[in-house]
Amino acid sequence: MNKKPTFKEFEQKIKKLERKVETFSKADDALAESEMKCQLLLQNLPTIVYKGFKDWSVEFTDDKIESLTGYSREEFNSKKLKWSDLILKEDIESARDSFIEALKNSDPYDREYKVKTKSGDILWIQDRGQITYDKKGDVKYIIGTFFDISDRKRVAEELKKRNDQLIQARKIASLGILTAGVAHELNNPLNNISTSIQILLEELEEGNIEHQRNLLVGSEKEIERAKDIVKALLEFSREKSLSLSRVQFKYFVEKTIRLIKEELPSEIKINVNVPEDIEASLDPKRINQVLINFILNSVQAITGEGSITIKAWEVMEEDAKMLYCQVQDTGHGISRQDFDKIFDPFFTTKDVGRGSGLGLSISHNIIELHGGRIDVESVPGEKTKFTVILPLDEN
Repeated sequence: MNKKPTFKEFEQKIKKLERKVETFSKADDALAESEMKCQLLLQNLPTIVYKGFKDWSVEFTDDKIESLTGYSREEFNSKKLKWSDLILKEDIESARDSFIEALKNSDPYDREYKVKTKSGDILWIQDRGQITYDKKGDVKYIIGTFFDISDRKRVAEELKKRNDQLIQARKIASLGILTAGVAHELNNPLNNISTSIQILLEELEEGNIEHQRNLLVGSEKEIERAKDIVKALLEFSREKSLSLSRVQFKYFVEKTIRLIKEELPSEIKINVNVPEDIEASLDPKRINQVLINFILNSVQAITGEGSITIKAWEVMEEDAKMLYCQVQDTGHGISRQDFDKIFDPFFTTKDVGRGSGLGLSISHNIIELHGGRIDVESVPGEKTKFTVILPLDEN
């Protein structure tokens, strides 16, 4: 026979239920407060939080979407309107592709595209999201954020426009410098030729053959000088294309030295330290021109005895194998005030008639065309070191 609970036991059970109700009530209050804080946080975020689905339908957590697009939160949440309805046709494919790529790798996505608002305005949107999957591996939903980056895009576009204008202004300035340089460089030999011809015409009847011969020889040299300037200008402005071929680099360097052997003074020693196993894809004619320019510059920088050392080695930079080729001399070096100008067209510290000032500019263009770069180190009064860095592969 079951024993009936006493009044005291009833009283204890009631108190226990009251404590549970009180606990639930506090939890409910805490939950409500948490939801309120969460809602306030979402409303004050600069981004718009959404819950999205594979069919481009979206649900929004607050009403900021209406002030952004002109469409109400209810229109989206009721699925009367899909987010894809706002994306411009020209951007929909790239937006879809970025989502598919994220699906393949189970990664978050970050994409930018343009949308059209209800009033017809075009906005740039940054869309970041994380895909959530169910137990079967299918897409359950996406939690993401929309951020209006229209102002940022406008600033970037304005900066690009201003940068393009600056580049154009620099080009015009460079053209002015180039024109002035051409006029100056060609004016000297032409004046000398003109003077010699005037003297010849005046002394034509006198018959001083030796003097006339010297004037003609001088004129011929000035014509050759003018031709060299024009040749350098043509090289400076020639079509930017390469004819690549695979070369054994040590043999290539040795062949280059043989080409200018007659111009190398006996008191200057040439040292070559190039491994035999280095091969590179380059334009032989162009790189030959660069090496000759560096070597002859070094020769002209050395007074009396000295040495020129040519070294080469391979270096891995990130995923690319690079060729380092260095030409170092024991010449007088480059002064600090001239160092930043050495690649400028027509800049030269040589005497008149010993250079057009285009050699290093042309060399710089050739190396850039190969996808490489030139590093320069110099100690005034001691040495100069030019290092050419080139990718070893055609790619």
